Amino acid sequence: MKTSVTYVEIDLKRIFTTPPNTRKEKIILFSMMLIVFILCFGPLCFTNVPPWRAVLISCLPALSVSWGWVVLLRGLFKKKEYSMFRKS
Repeated sequence: MKTSVTYVEIDLKRIFTTPPNTRKEKIILFSMMLIVFILCFGPLCFTNVPPWRAVLISCLPALSVSWGWVVLLRGLFKKKEYSMFRKS
């Protein structure tokens, strides 16, 4: 008796490079960007850093953390959309 084995591969390139396409993903991305930006900008507004530089410094973690959060949620909850099945 021979059984077939199905392998599942997650397409990481598609998970990372696909822009948010649902309303839920867009809301999650925007809200995470806003929260992280406020958390990073708050301490900088009480320093001697110029405002434009404080905004730039706060944007970098806001963009990276929020996009990482979307990628993590896609990997956890949308595996079927980003997986490739192959039989062997």
